Amino acid sequence: MGHPVPLPASGIGSDTFDNTVLNMLLPMHVQLDHSGRVVHLGPTFAKLLVRQHSIEGKFLLDYISFSQPKDIVTHQDVARYYGAALTAQIKSRNLYDLKAVAVPMPGNRGVLINFAFGASLKDAVAHWQLNSKDFSPADPVVEMLYVIEVQSALLEESRNLNDRLNGQREEAEEKAYTDPLTGLSNRRALDRYIKRMFRRRQPIGFAVFLIDLDHFKHVNDTLGHAAGDRVLQEVADILLNETRPTDIVVRTGGDEFVLVIGDTGGTAPLETIAKRIIQKIEHPVIWNDKECRVGASIGIVKCHSNTGSSVDFYLQAADEALYASKKNGRGQFQFAI
Repeated sequence: MGHPVPLPASGIGSDTFDNTVLNMLLPMHVQLDHSGRVVHLGPTFAKLLVRQHSIEGKFLLDYISFSQPKDIVTHQDVARYYGAALTAQIKSRNLYDLKAVAVPMPGNRGVLINFAFGASLKDAVAHWQLNSKDFSPADPVVEMLYVIEVQSALLEESRNLNDRLNGQREEAEEKAYTDPLTGLSNRRALDRYIKRMFRRRQPIGFAVFLIDLDHFKHVNDTLGHAAGDRVLQEVADILLNETRPTDIVVRTGGDEFVLVIGDTGGTAPLETIAKRIIQKIEHPVIWNDKECRVGASIGIVKCHSNTGSSVDFYLQAADEALYASKKNGRGQFQFAI
């Protein structure tokens, strides 16, 4: 077995450890003389206090206050609580509580106070950017710092995973209610929209437009499906521009579209909307330097949320009006009777 190496003493008496040893064992200690002035600071506690200038030779209580016990207001008061648990705060950073214990130095050479982080450990370590080297190797804080680091890493990974899952869920939900070609809502979204309208506390009137494109098959047959897709996308833009964010524009399939327009206040606004839609859809769409010409026939049914009728009921009524519109020559609109 080896022999213990004698530790030299300096500055604070022959019965005490060298400051180098104290700095290693108690890196958050402070040595005070008999008047309460700072003689020496442990390296970690120095990080907490000495930001702008050294405080050696200055009164500790100018920088530290004790909240427990509350009657410690002078250096002499500390002597009444040797060995007792104390709670202190750095005056410039009083959000962080420090635990402390004070003991007399040998030979009546002053006081040694050792500080530690309590419940504020995690926040304080982050604030002062401390790491395991700032604590004694035997201090359980080292293990706690490792646990905190692992927990932080796991929490961050958990948050990232939740963000990815939420993003994937939102993307899946959006796809489930969206027509992939035009970006419009689909029939499933229409059903949900009408059901929500029926659940509103205040009943509301609304109109359902059923729009079918005239001569669309001719575009597909002569210019190809890519040209037809382009026409459908242009029509989708027209319908979105003619409605409000609170309305819904739906592609139910093929060249058929549905609008649900809420709270129009009468027939005249609906007629104006229908005329504009027909006029704009009749403008040719250019595809590969060729004109794609289609038209629109529209069936309109006025509805009210207090009737409780289904989406299919309204679509059937609009379809009958649409059929009448096509029978009368296409490129026009008709209200359901």
